[in-house]
Amino acid sequence: MGNAAVTFDRYLRYQELTDALHAFNEKYPDFVTLASVGKSYEGRDIWAVTLTNSRSGLPAEKPGMYVDGNIHAGEVTGSMAALHLIDYLLSRYGADEMVTKLLDSRSFYILPRINPDGAELYLTSPAHLRSSVRPFPDFRKYEDPPGLHAEDFDGNGLILSMRIRDDARGAWKVDPEDARLMTERSPLDTAGPFYHIYTEGVLKDAKGEWVEEVLPPFAHVATKYGLDLNRNFPSGFSTQTTGAGPYPLSEPETRCQVEFISQRPNIAGVLLYHTTGGMLFRPHSTIPDKDFAEEDVALYTAIGKLGENATGYPVICCYGDSSSGVLDDWCFDQLGLLAFTPELWDAVGRAAPEMKADFLKSPEKIDRRKLELKLLQWNDRELTGEGFVPWHKVTHPQFGAVEVGGWKVKEYRQNPPRHLLHAECHRMTAFAIGYALALPEVHIDEVKVSPLGENLYSVHAVVSNHGFLSTNITKQAVKQKAVRPDLVRLELPKGMELLNCEHQYEVGHLEGYAAGQKAWFYYVFPPQKGTVRVKWNVRVKGELANPELTVHLLSQRGGSKRAVVLLGDGGLRHEGTDNSAVDTV
Repeated sequence: MGNAAVTFDRYLRYQELTDALHAFNEKYPDFVTLASVGKSYEGRDIWAVTLTNSRSGLPAEKPGMYVDGNIHAGEVTGSMAALHLIDYLLSRYGADEMVTKLLDSRSFYILPRINPDGAELYLTSPAHLRSSVRPFPDFRKYEDPPGLHAEDFDGNGLILSMRIRDDARGAWKVDPEDARLMTERSPLDTAGPFYHIYTEGVLKDAKGEWVEEVLPPFAHVATKYGLDLNRNFPSGFSTQTTGAGPYPLSEPETRCQVEFISQRPNIAGVLLYHTTGGMLFRPHSTIPDKDFAEEDVALYTAIGKLGENATGYPVICCYGDSSSGVLDDWCFDQLGLLAFTPELWDAVGRAAPEMKADFLKSPEKIDRRKLELKLLQWNDRELTGEGFVPWHKVTHPQFGAVEVGGWKVKEYRQNPPRHLLHAECHRMTAFAIGYALALPEVHIDEVKVSPLGENLYSVHAVVSNHGFLSTNITKQAVKQKAVRPDLVRLELPKGMELLNCEHQYEVGHLEGYAAGQKAWFYYVFPPQKGTVRVKWNVRVKGELANPELTVHLLSQRGGSKRAVVLLGDGGLRHEGTDNSAVDTV
């Protein structure tokens, strides 16, 4: 398969991505497990990488970070950012203290390309595509509506805009400041030239054949690929939402995601890579913050601040928009996970940073002409003019003389140009690392064994959460009963027995140090409940060679740790705790 080197200056096709993942697996066998978690609509494998140091424990016994990308076909930056996270962690293990800690103590579950079919069509054709390639609505399988179909009729590999002059009825005019920009015609504009603007394409009849005679009016025909996979999840699902599909999880790609997450209860954090816009979406689409637990809103703010600092992109609550049925809502609703949907790449922020806040707040009210002029200036200044194709005359097979031009949307507006791709990926990796460091992290801080009499001992253990987040993550997780309480268990060999106590204690959920950052009025700081002391009484029956005790701490989302104590002179063996924290007698 070659080596595992990936350069972040282009967008990988499916086979290239597959080869890169296999190469990572071959080069780093102690850290990478690669598996197909299912098949796409067209039968491609949907790959998942499990990333952790296998020598420090099983993936399921560590807090897990879930990352995926490219659920929307054209948002190929997401898959490259996911690959960047894999490459960054693997290449810096042992040299970077923070990365080493993460791979030793965390598990990363990374699915770089959820929608391989759609991404492949997007990368290998002029088509602009959001969907998978399953035709939807279903009737489109059997009939092709007549009208204007988007198509690269001049064969330059791009679907641009097409303008046709009509001084009597045209709705657009050439902007007086920049001839590349088309602006709306005013009622005061009485002298042309004026134009109609269409998507570059051809007119077809109901049989899908080119029409011989152009007879306006004609309709613009939407793509037959009408699914939006990120509207197909159960939370807030509605068939009235554009592209939602016939029922929740109707598509193999979305079922793979939900099954994968559900089968890994140690997942404690979620990042879902999209493009474009330069923002970090967070739930909820249909539930306002006032109906969240106050503590959960505070945690979204705290983790969101890590993202803002790492990326420069603001956190946006998506309440009230049209995005119900999305995965981040489901992750929070059902599992109580703090899920974020970063929208990578920010052409508006680069071209007109002073307009970004207003654009995010009310894009429909923004001065479109001013923004487009700024974008064209940025194109000239930063992209050497490469992002925009000037209007030029061509002969259309049906319309005759037309002009074609406009933005190369796929690589300059929807995704970053190739020379900026690496930097865009890097900022998302910085967020992923910060978020992963915030996950709960349980430890056995101390085990002390004290003699009580002949063959009698007391065993004391102190367990705690060293992480920022609590082991339940959110109040929503507790409400949904999505996470088990933490357990501390004493495991005994034959020949030893417990006296007047249970072998395990259910200790609730260990709070992280975020809980210790609360402050009430008048400088009252309530203590966090992140440390628990437990005790057992043990009797040794008869003679045992080096009797051994094991303290086992089990936390669904905080990890699993063991400490082994040998009574007598046998010494100490430990798993998941410091030698200095465990006493032997």
